[in-house]
Amino acid sequence: MVNGKSVTDFYDFHTTRWSLVSRLRLGEDDSSARKALSLLCQQCWFPVYAFVRRIGIKAADAEDLTQGFFQYVLAHDLMAEAQQERGRFRSYLLGCLKRFLGDEWQKKGAQRRGGHLTPIHFDALAADERYRLEVEALSTNDEGAFDQSWAHGLLDHALANLRAEQADAERFDLLAPALLGHEDRGRLATATGMNENALKVAIHRLRKRYRELLREAVASTVESDTEVEDELGYLIACLRR
Repeated sequence: MVNGKSVTDFYDFHTTRWSLVSRLRLGEDDSSARKALSLLCQQCWFPVYAFVRRIGIKAADAEDLTQGFFQYVLAHDLMAEAQQERGRFRSYLLGCLKRFLGDEWQKKGAQRRGGHLTPIHFDALAADERYRLEVEALSTNDEGAFDQSWAHGLLDHALANLRAEQADAERFDLLAPALLGHEDRGRLATATGMNENALKVAIHRLRKRYRELLREAVASTVESDTEVEDELGYLIACLRR
């Protein structure tokens, strides 16, 4: 156990998108493939949901479409067709989603939810509230909304990993706003009981580790290390729009 989590929990937490795809491509047994795809769904569902809502689908139908998309991915073996040479997983997933929306969902017999895929566990109301807060007011186009949601997901993933590493999660929660430069150091010093120098060092270390984990999160979605900086720069630019 590490901070209350099992080794399996941490393995799943750090698993890359492309390694999940590889499990499906290598023809592992059905249960392993479903587990891999279900984990992929958990990591990637919100950009899919945000894109679907952005193109004008109502919240209730957007939930069905999001569930249905990942079922479609499994049923049509799209991940088995994926090649890492395609580069950015973000772009590959969006391409699959457009294919689903443009072709499969339009068919009269298109399957919704269920089937062989364990449903994604998310609250539709909470999902739509997140959509209203993060996406609805964006002036960017539909693909830009998908990319911004993707970027926020990677930031959240890196932050969650960083929190999981901390021995004192309560203190980390107090210091977390400082990762983005939003902190009142006087208030933080009082809240944490740290002197000015210790606080400065702690914030510096957290920021450094956060950047490392964010880079790792981005690396999990691209083909090679040479693409990491370009993808990271692109996603940061997306968040500034």
